[in-house]
Amino acid sequence: MKTVLCFGDSNTWGYVPGSDSERFPRESRWPVRLAAALGGEWEVIAEGLNGRTASMDSPTADGRNGLTYLVPCLQSHMPVDLLVIYLGTNDVSDRFRLPDADAALAVARLLRAARASEAGPGGGAPDVLVVAPPPFEGHELGPHYAEICTRLGCSFLDLDGVTRYSDVDPFHLDADGQAAVAIAVEESLRRMFV
Repeated sequence: MKTVLCFGDSNTWGYVPGSDSERFPRESRWPVRLAAALGGEWEVIAEGLNGRTASMDSPTADGRNGLTYLVPCLQSHMPVDLLVIYLGTNDVSDRFRLPDADAALAVARLLRAARASEAGPGGGAPDVLVVAPPPFEGHELGPHYAEICTRLGCSFLDLDGVTRYSDVDPFHLDADGQAAVAIAVEESLRRMFV
């Protein structure tokens, strides 16, 4: 059995748009939907955390810096065959205001850390799939992520055209969005591991 680690923010955690930290039922969250679609072929580990960024510390909450947590997380679940990184929404939000291109560079740091982690099969590197959030509030991360993934030889999934964030809340997926991400990640995973 192979292992996929879904490393993300509140959208991976299953945050209900417009709520006060309410969570979708387990079966509605995209990593759980992914596990159901894979039918027991893969162990799917959901590592979503509200407010997580790719590489910045939060001034109001501990442990939100994805870069400092990624390698210990990978090592605790090793061997990890595939790491799915779905981050960036918080990085460019009003709190951090990182330019879109810099958010992509922060994700590139995660990719490099994963490759150096020795947390993949046989002590190698896990494969990585970088997921770009859909466009929101004038941010279009997809082209910047695509450039980084091309340069670093990494698989890439752009959620632009796959889904969009909720009309209620411009930073979170609704239930249909959760389902759409699960389908798109499954399709990408199957292409990577044929």
